[in-house]
Amino acid sequence: MRELTRVDIVKNRVDTIPQYYILDYLKKNLNIDEFKIYLVNRNSIKVIDSTGDYLYFNCDDNTKEVTYHEKPKEKEYEIGL
Repeated sequence: MRELTRVDIVKNRVDTIPQYYILDYLKKNLNIDEFKIYLVNRNSIKVIDSTGDYLYFNCDDNTKEVTYHEKPKEKEYEIGL
């Protein structure tokens, strides 16, 4: 998990296209200067406010829809034998 700096946020420096969509959504809908923003995985960003409360924002690969959750989405794992 990597924290984004203010320069990263202004210049949209993220690792994946879904993270770009999430960051764009956050910029349009929140005053992101009040939050710490972390890249979690290729489809998720974690946002923490000044009180320590946090939300996970996710982007669907197919629909490009941004959603948020209080807990990270659990991945389904396939166990091969």
